[in-house]
Amino acid sequence: MLRRALEQQQLYQEEEQNENSNLLPLQQHEESYGATSSAQNDDFGEGNAIYDDDEDEEEEEEEYDDEEEEDEYWQTERSITDGIRRNGFLIRVWNIIKGCFTVVVNVENVWDSPSSSQGREISRRNHAIILFWFFILAISYTAERTAFKLLLDAAGPFRLFSVEMVSLMHALLVGSGMLVSAISRKNLKMQPLGIPIVDVGLMALLDTLHMQLVFLTGYHVAPTLTVILVQFTLPLTAMISQFVHPDGYFKKCCGQPQQQSQSQTNDVHDNTGQPLPGFGGLSIEHISGSIIISLAVLLALCPSIYTLIDKDFFRYATINEIPLQTALNTILFVSSCIPAAASQLYKEHIFLQYKQPVQPDYLNFVLSIFQLIFASIMSPLVYTLLGFAAADDWPKLYPSSEFSKNFAEGFQCFVGILSTEREKDGYHDEASCSRTFPLLIMYCFSVISVGVAVDKIVNGGGELSVLYIWCTWM
Repeated sequence: MLRRALEQQQLYQEEEQNENSNLLPLQQHEESYGATSSAQNDDFGEGNAIYDDDEDEEEEEEEYDDEEEEDEYWQTERSITDGIRRNGFLIRVWNIIKGCFTVVVNVENVWDSPSSSQGREISRRNHAIILFWFFILAISYTAERTAFKLLLDAAGPFRLFSVEMVSLMHALLVGSGMLVSAISRKNLKMQPLGIPIVDVGLMALLDTLHMQLVFLTGYHVAPTLTVILVQFTLPLTAMISQFVHPDGYFKKCCGQPQQQSQSQTNDVHDNTGQPLPGFGGLSIEHISGSIIISLAVLLALCPSIYTLIDKDFFRYATINEIPLQTALNTILFVSSCIPAAASQLYKEHIFLQYKQPVQPDYLNFVLSIFQLIFASIMSPLVYTLLGFAAADDWPKLYPSSEFSKNFAEGFQCFVGILSTEREKDGYHDEASCSRTFPLLIMYCFSVISVGVAVDKIVNGGGELSVLYIWCTWM
């Protein structure tokens, strides 16, 4: 029994050993598998970490690229916005300037305004436009008188040649303006002149005589007197009209029928205000203004008139010039208003006679061409007057035999190639050729500006508008 029990116990132990031996490889396999799996997991984690780093770098690069693209986009947007804003500002400025220019230039019927509230606003606007053109007129006339005197002082012995240069430059400027206007309107067809060419030639002849006398004598006239004395044209026009007008004072004294003249007066001076009967259709304002201007001219001439009585009285006031020369040239300067007044009355007569629309630019261009021709013909006849009253033998200072030489050197002076020796010592009077051409341009531009301003102010008057342009040409 004991033996059998020992055998069973030994058998049981063997079975346990066999089972343990079978379980040991399985555990080793599981442990090895666990180690392998943990190693693989560690390797996979490391790979995942490397992969995550690569992904982070790529994501950062993509984010940087996106930020750069976004910055470029916004920079482009800002530039476009700034360009639109800038262009929009320029467009608004251009529209404002264009609108102001259109409002200022368009002065049709500015004196007529309706009675409504909107009409009062239009009336204020129109009156402001008229004041603007009065301002332009004042500036242009000031520049014209200043450039005139400076041009004469600079031209010196070549001031007679400057008459032709002024006519030529005026024709070029007016012709250029006509050409630009025709090209912009795409209409190169010439409009009819509206008045006979013979009458235009007579106007140009009177204007040329006026210009030559002014340029010859203005060199020795005081600057302030060149502004005052030239206004004597208006009183002379009023006085001469009393002889030639049907309702003139002296015409009435000659015994002409009053009724016929009155009817003609009503037809001729329909838009000149309230004319006084028997005074050539002139209003009380015109007569009063003529009297005031005449008194001003008389006071300005008092020193010159007294110099003719006592030529040594004002000698203390001058150093280089003879007082008698200044006095005589001042009186001759005033006498240039006679052809100017005759030209003004003749223009009025022609415009009222034909009563046709006239192109002011075209007629000014034709007048300038005629003045250039007449100045070339008349200059040799008045060349000696350059030395008028400068000495006892003043005709010898500028002899007619040197006329061609003077004009050739005058051209060199305006171009700027005349020698300094000829400027200073070539003639009795000195020249400053470096200033002649700019002053010539300034003078011609100011003359045109005066005409444009007067035309805008009196616009709507038809022939009256054109008349005032030529009345203010000098």
